[in-house]
This record gives sequence, structure tokens and C-alpha cells, in this order.
Amino acid sequence: MAVSRATKRIPGGRRAVAAGAWGGGCPSNSAVPVASSPVPATPAATARRPPGGTGGAALLAVVLAASLAGAAEITGRVVDPQGAAVREAVVFVDQPPAGAPLPADGRTAVMDQVNKEFVPHVLPVAVGTEVTFPNHDQIHHHVYSLSRTKTFEIPLYKGETASPVRFDQVGAVKVGCNIHDWMEGVILVVPTPYFATTDEQGAFTLRGMPPGTYGVVAWHEGAKTPIDSTRQTVTVGDATAAPLTFTLDVAERKARPQARRSYE
Repeated sequence: MAVSRATKRIPGGRRAVAAGAWGGGCPSNSAVPVASSPVPATPAATARRPPGGTGGAALLAVVLAASLAGAAEITGRVVDPQGAAVREAVVFVDQPPAGAPLPADGRTAVMDQVNKEFVPHVLPVAVGTEVTFPNHDQIHHHVYSLSRTKTFEIPLYKGETASPVRFDQVGAVKVGCNIHDWMEGVILVVPTPYFATTDEQGAFTLRGMPPGTYGVVAWHEGAKTPIDSTRQTVTVGDATAAPLTFTLDVAERKARPQARRSYE
């Protein structure tokens, strides 16, 4: 009987990010720059390993350390209008310094399925990332999205057999399960590899920032605040920049409903 239900679409699926590519009330014409081509390999990536021993690994470590010299951090918090912490917000760079190199493609990420929930509920990834959807429940799931940023479907499966899905456009992708209506997750595809999710205190840290001037924005699944209005311009040098504070008006997330049958 479960297979026959796989053709049904959950009610919320077609409303996915209807307000705009980013969801959260963002206008659909928001412009977000995307790197036009992968960054050429750095000397660290092409360093020749000396034959034998561990000298090659040591040399590579030295080169990598040198390439990260001068990298700084951007820290801060996301709060609501009353000053309370906002968790599971995503803070990311949407405007890197002009001409700044970005890491090459080849990134991967995982959105798991545990206890009939997507874990993590919100998964930020850089554009071009391949995401896998392992199913660690003892039942079948049918993962899909109708979001215009990315439409895909992984029919009924268990375990880790499903092929990864490449997310090649920026925006919010609402993910659901065709068997379990309450299962919802969001993959936020951002234009740079500089992003972080806020913790229980609403705190975040963007790491590995080369010196330069950045445009930084904050997003939340339930935000009523347009993402463009959150943008702050930050200049970082060889040290950590002053902490930032983002204020988002966020709607409360609905509680998960109870399963209608014991085997669901």
C-alpha cells in the first residue's frame, strides 16, 4: 500500500519558496552574484609529493598554512525584534570582494533522514554542491522537491543507495517526503562558501575570510524580513572584524503532527 501513495504530493510542496527564490518574503528578482567559473588550483593543490616518507605531507601542510595566512573571521548574532536569539538562521556572504578567488567545485554535503525527520532541518550549501540523502530509518522514504530553484525526486528507497543531487542555482529548496507529509527540510543554496548556521544563542562565525570588503546577509525559513534588507557591508583585514548583529522578524515554526498510524 505504501507504494501506491508515492504518487501523492504533500500539500505544501507546490507552495515551496513561492515568495521568491530565497523564501522568507524575499522578492523574486533579488540579484545574487554567482562565481562564473571554478578557481584554478592553488599551489597547495598541485604540490608534487616527494617519493617515500612523510616529507610530502609536511610540505603540503606548510603550503596550506601559508595560503591561509591573513584569513580572518566574521562573528555575530541573529536576534528577533525583542532581542531573543534566533536559531537555525543562515548568515552568508552574498557579495565577495571584486576579483576574490573562490574555492573550486567538488563540495559535498549530507541531509540525513532519522526518526522520520530531515537532519539537519536547514542545510546551507555553496552553489555546485552535491547533496546525498541517506535514509537511516527502517522504512522507505520518497524524497522530492518542487521548488523552482531545484526540482528533483528520489523514489521509494532505504539505506544509502540514492544518488547525490547537485544544487547548481542559488535559492531556497524545500524538501519533502511523499510518504510522510510532516517531513520537511530546507536546503539553502548560497553563492559563496562563506556561510554559517546560528546556534541556540543565535551566534555564528564565518571563517577563513581573505582580507577584503564583503556583503553579508541573514536568512531564516520563517523570516518576514526580506533578505536584501539585512545586508551589511564588512571590511576584514588580518584580524577578526567587529561582531555583527542581524535582526529578523521570524514566524514560529509549526510543531510536527503525530503520525496517524503506528507504522508510519
